[in-house]
Amino acid sequence: MNLEKEEEDFKVVFASKKDEDTIIVTSQKQGHLWLEQAMYQFDNNFNQYSSYLNESSMSRTVFTTEELDLLADNAQNDIDKINKINSIVRYFINKDDLIGKVYETIESNVNTEYRLSFPEVDTNKSQDISDESRELINNFNKQINLKQLMRKVIPMSFSEGNYPMYLRKKGDSYIVDYYPLGVIEVSDYEIDGEPYLLINVNELKTRLKKTNKKGKNLFFDTIDEEIKNNYPSEIYEAYTKKKPYAKLNIKNSGIVRLNNLNRKYGLTSIFRALRPSLMLETFERTDRINAKAKAKKIIFQKLHKEILGEKFDKQAFEEMAYAHTNLMNAWKNETVVYTGAAFVEDVKYVEPKTENVNIENVNYQRQKQMTALGISFLNLVSGQSFTASNISVNELMKTINKISEQLEDILEKWYKVVLENNGIPLEYCPSIKIIGSEELDKELKLKLSELLYSKLNASYSTVYGLLGIDVEDEKQKRLKENEQKYDDIFTPRLTAYTNSGDSAGGRPVDNNNPDKQLQDQDKRNKE
Repeated sequence: MNLEKEEEDFKVVFASKKDEDTIIVTSQKQGHLWLEQAMYQFDNNFNQYSSYLNESSMSRTVFTTEELDLLADNAQNDIDKINKINSIVRYFINKDDLIGKVYETIESNVNTEYRLSFPEVDTNKSQDISDESRELINNFNKQINLKQLMRKVIPMSFSEGNYPMYLRKKGDSYIVDYYPLGVIEVSDYEIDGEPYLLINVNELKTRLKKTNKKGKNLFFDTIDEEIKNNYPSEIYEAYTKKKPYAKLNIKNSGIVRLNNLNRKYGLTSIFRALRPSLMLETFERTDRINAKAKAKKIIFQKLHKEILGEKFDKQAFEEMAYAHTNLMNAWKNETVVYTGAAFVEDVKYVEPKTENVNIENVNYQRQKQMTALGISFLNLVSGQSFTASNISVNELMKTINKISEQLEDILEKWYKVVLENNGIPLEYCPSIKIIGSEELDKELKLKLSELLYSKLNASYSTVYGLLGIDVEDEKQKRLKENEQKYDDIFTPRLTAYTNSGDSAGGRPVDNNNPDKQLQDQDKRNKE
């Protein structure tokens, strides 16, 4: 079979004179373009590796409130303190019921819906370029698995206060890598409010040492090969030149920070809940010790002191042994009947006098813990003999939305990178809006939008914006529907609600009863 490319001769005939904006494309060239585009869209993330980096395996030390005070001092400028705090937070997420449930709730209910708004550019080629930019951005969102990225970024930013990322391109596809603190550091310099991120090359090499039981690497033969294939070119260059740090391209890097107080590192909101959590853990430990003490049965048998003699110089071992043996023999029976010897004065239980921790103290610490996490109880007393409680998560949702806003800025920066790499002007770059996490005000928003539109005669932009809908997108959709005559296509089906009937309602006009006819005529005249 001859696979050599055959030469083809074409004659191109123009119906009109071509100008500088005319692009000549042969059918053969167009076919190659379509084939390349199809292959690009089919599984274009194949063999895109990302690695999990080893965490330090130091055992958790017993920490106190005093240690928490030390960690709180200027934590946002000390990466070691941030890593220590995050280690403690992970411990409490796994152990504490409330902190663990809050994290689980955020992770399970992250809203992955988003809206892209493309600007309207008024040029001769604007529609074609706009369509191309839409296709590029939509493909990009699929490549980086944007919804899955949201599910990772938002819970991790909440629990650790930081989420560093890097947009890596390999071939024609993109992937977003996450680097843990320690491997990545925030530099002392920033551009337009965005910090430069650094990779600690020595720390990266240490954490990349993944070996099997025989001491061989599991995925790559050498660290050099792994860094070359899985990490940005600036990291590989720093590694080969034995530099201690690699400066990441600020166009491709990004970091979400929470509670950073205009300093280098973010701090998780869970940190403020650690002190009441530690107190609750102390209360629980105290009650457990008291419960064990109360579970022990201590029986005290007291003998008369006269058995020691007039001068109290006798040992009286025989009398004590006799009294003890009789008591133990009686105690073995299901129904204990014991008759003490004459020298037995008393037999009684000895119970510890310690009490459990006051429930009011427990509730106070629990309330502090919930407030720090952004949740609280709404007590609704309505005449019942009990108090019904609802949970308010408004403050927690505000924190989640603050994380989403930072992610939106990073994504828009990456959209510019994608368009720039494909030669499209940045004026076509869209903005992205991650739909807010709060759902409690949905009914209120619907009522307010109806009020603005129906009674206050507000603009479409105001009403649509309140509902989270971009008015420009709706405008383009309506123009397209009008051009394609959607109203003529989607005509209402004839039903009891859409069909008024061919004849008037009421009594038939051919009714031969003259009395009824006069009565109907009077009614019609009155109307």
